[in-house]
Amino acid sequence: MYHLGVDEAGRGPMIGPLVVAAIAIPKDDIKLLEKENITDSKNLTKKHREAAFELIKNYSEKRNWKIQITICDAIDIDLAMETTNLNTLETELFANSINNLDLNINLGGKIILDACDVNEERFGKRVTENLRKWPWDSWEIISTHKADSKYKIVGAASIIAKVTRDNIIKNIEKEFGFEIGSGYPSDPKSKLALFELCKGDTPHNCLRWNWSSIRKHWITNKNTNPPKRDYNKTNWSNAKQRQLSDY
Repeated sequence: MYHLGVDEAGRGPMIGPLVVAAIAIPKDDIKLLEKENITDSKNLTKKHREAAFELIKNYSEKRNWKIQITICDAIDIDLAMETTNLNTLETELFANSINNLDLNINLGGKIILDACDVNEERFGKRVTENLRKWPWDSWEIISTHKADSKYKIVGAASIIAKVTRDNIIKNIEKEFGFEIGSGYPSDPKSKLALFELCKGDTPHNCLRWNWSSIRKHWITNKNTNPPKRDYNKTNWSNAKQRQLSDY
């Protein structure tokens, strides 16, 4: 029997991707997560998050844990927001991550979601509507707020998602040679970075152009609305899929 947890990182920032991670392990291996004090990534320091990420990676290689990471870039988020909303996008990204796990669904188990909707039950229902061949025999789904602090398996998913996003942000910082912080509008480092990322004729691709904070900054400093984003070469429903071994 599997325990399968799903969580995200980067829902609210104006900079960088939204990352969703799904992890499925045998029920008996939950004790390993307990032993390593795996918990909500927000309750861990950066150093402890990265150490926990490496522990999970090592266990996954030794014990064949199933892990899938879905990366939805800023441009793909903007495209999705043209026709839907963030909650709907997340239900599809959660489902994509689960669908791309190499699971033997005949073993049964629990799917535990850190619900991103104010209505937990609705979030779970929308995720299952996008799962292939659902309902699965001998499976149940739990969709709840703060699942990352309630369930070790979701805590593990939160760590994978958070560290993956942090590494992407780190690469963006290396490219430009300055810190961009958390990406939230309230972060002083992110506010300063925004001036650099909006110096050109268009906002940088790592920015979410449709976010109100980006639009406001552009209008204030350029005296015009931001340009229309070119979506010809993207498709948000094909967000990048990654294995933990890729990192």
